[in-house]
Amino acid sequence: MSKELGVLALASTPVISVAEGASLADAIRLMAEKGYRRLPVVDPETGELKGIITATDILSFLVAGPKHELMVEKHGDDLAAALSEPVSSIAARAISIEVGNSVLAALELMAAEHVGGLPVVDADGHLWAIITERDLVRALAGRPTGAKVAELMTPNPVSIQPEASLREAVEVMVEKGYRRLPVVGPDGRLIGIITSMDIIRLLYAAMREGRLSPELLEMHVKDACTRPVISVEPGDDVGKAAQLMWEHGIGGLLVVEPRTGKLVGIITERDLFKLLPG
Repeated sequence: MSKELGVLALASTPVISVAEGASLADAIRLMAEKGYRRLPVVDPETGELKGIITATDILSFLVAGPKHELMVEKHGDDLAAALSEPVSSIAARAISIEVGNSVLAALELMAAEHVGGLPVVDADGHLWAIITERDLVRALAGRPTGAKVAELMTPNPVSIQPEASLREAVEVMVEKGYRRLPVVGPDGRLIGIITSMDIIRLLYAAMREGRLSPELLEMHVKDACTRPVISVEPGDDVGKAAQLMWEHGIGGLLVVEPRTGKLVGIITERDLFKLLPG
């Protein structure tokens, strides 16, 4: 990737953002309808970047994690009431990059800060665009990289059993910092994959249908996970993995041994940063 290529050449625009006074319900709706895991939070009058909110932030607040204590303190276990909370209550400080920087500088900053996206701003902090892991996937999709999936994947990924609840899945995601978990039966059989966005979409459907309640979070993972699983083999080129992620609009692939069908790893958008020089 050219060191001179400007960040706007790869960044996505226009940006789907959320006003700092908007509710969590608004953020969930945008994420579910647009398929975005993160939303820049802006001043609605000036367009100035104020923060960023992710699917994991929302689940940490509503379900389990450090931010959940705030929900319990203010709303008890009333999910519907908690969704009226302004996004500014739980949004994180946004790590951003200015428009004059290169794509390589943006990707290196994302890798160093362990974030999946960077809002692109002007010198006054106004939001122009956003560059994310998905943009790197788009750039690599279908292109031979010379690197095998086995070289970049995480081996022996943390998994969850099909009878576990959605609440338990979120607890693992938040504690481990993962956005997706393979669903594996007691016999080692791969059943599916559950992601933070699967749970966001379930919450949105429950909101629309008027059935949002704590009981929703007791649903078994097997009844909410994505299947069939899109997978790759350890010997596949990373460019093929990127192509599959791009075609299916997903952020990770399970890696399966072709002879046995055994789950041996997981490769995600973030793993592609390992291809960066240095």
